[in-house]
Amino acid sequence: MNLSDFVRPFSVETYRQRRLRLLKDLGKLEPNFVCLFWSGSEVVRNHDSHFLFRANSDFLYLTGFSEPDVLMILKSKDGKISTSIGVRPRDLSTNRGSEIWEGERLGVQRAPKALGFDEAFDIHEADKLLKDALHKSSCVFWNLGLYPDWDQKIVQCISASTLSNRGIPVVRALRDSRPVLHEMRKIKSKDEIEVMRRSGNIASQGHIRAMSTTRPGQFEYQVAAEVEREFKRLGAQHNAYNSIVAAGGNACTLHYHANNDRLKKGDLILIDAGAELDGYASDITRTYPVSGKFSKDQKAVYQVVLDAQLAAIAASKAGAKFMKPHEEAGRAISEGLKHLGIIKNKSPQMIYKKGLWRKYMPHGTSHWLGLDVHDMGRYKSIDSPQEDVPLVEGSVITVEPGLYFHPQDKSVPQKYRGIGIRIEDDVHITRSGPDVLTANCPKSVEAVESACGPKL
Repeated sequence: MNLSDFVRPFSVETYRQRRLRLLKDLGKLEPNFVCLFWSGSEVVRNHDSHFLFRANSDFLYLTGFSEPDVLMILKSKDGKISTSIGVRPRDLSTNRGSEIWEGERLGVQRAPKALGFDEAFDIHEADKLLKDALHKSSCVFWNLGLYPDWDQKIVQCISASTLSNRGIPVVRALRDSRPVLHEMRKIKSKDEIEVMRRSGNIASQGHIRAMSTTRPGQFEYQVAAEVEREFKRLGAQHNAYNSIVAAGGNACTLHYHANNDRLKKGDLILIDAGAELDGYASDITRTYPVSGKFSKDQKAVYQVVLDAQLAAIAASKAGAKFMKPHEEAGRAISEGLKHLGIIKNKSPQMIYKKGLWRKYMPHGTSHWLGLDVHDMGRYKSIDSPQEDVPLVEGSVITVEPGLYFHPQDKSVPQKYRGIGIRIEDDVHITRSGPDVLTANCPKSVEAVESACGPKL
């Protein structure tokens, strides 16, 4: 492998600059500190089989490197910065756990140049280096709660350094770097946006593939296979999350994951599926007719959801409060519920004001999107916890209103029962207005029916 194969998708310098920026921002909080990140370890799925490894998203953001059992040590003392990284050594023996079994590793010797660090060390020597680093720092930035074994090890190192210093604490603060780092992650660079656009295009093609191949009589898992086949064919390394493929009344279960029911003629099918490309997620939901054509009643409900989504996207502007798209979606849903005759004795304004629409759309409209599907970053102001943060240029959100009329809900006219519809796109917030990264995925009634094509 070439050294460049170990770092994706950006240049080594890009990741080095991210680390320097983080250290600079943390330095405003503490003058002398050490900041630690762990990539994660492989997790056993069953017996001697592991889940496919993917590094922690914070670690990925700062390195572009995804090997297990890697420790990053970033130090700042009186403005002087040093960086080191602990990795697994090269091992060409025939023992289990070696490169012969698991594939080529980066190794200690190649790591500094490949990853842009000052130095590298064998991860098996981490305990000693960690003690040395903590003994010379008054503050440790470590994000508690993710890796209990490391939580314990770091606390023990802090305690040991205090004892060795005659009871006087060397480390006087244990702090969390995530409030700073996650606000960095929330604002995407132009290069990140282009990776996310490519991820969105791949996901769009997966949904289009499903629309064109779905037939009555299939099982939901067969449709999921078509979506995910297209993701892989076009270069996505993973699904961004477990795909939801919900036919008929199953679509009224928001996080339906069984994906084992049979598709019936005349049903709608809701697919919530996204691709992960070089660590970055896309998140798309489309709802379309199994038989290729919406019925009159299905079309009426679908148009309400689509109008709500278009209103929410239009409200997704830099400077608007985070909840503004949700509010606009709620107003449009309230209008639609009145128009459909679901709620008869209230005006649309009263339906919205009293929150009566939330029975039929019990989820939010948006979340941040990036290296995590529900990406990091604050939703509420630090200074005023009741106040939403504004949408900022460079951030990416989902916009995903829906309507769900449970098959057993007798408050809903019979003709609508069992209809569940959600429409979701990924929206990049720009100075000039919303930039829909998933615009290639059909969503108007006409475009969806065209993509479905004629059905037998």
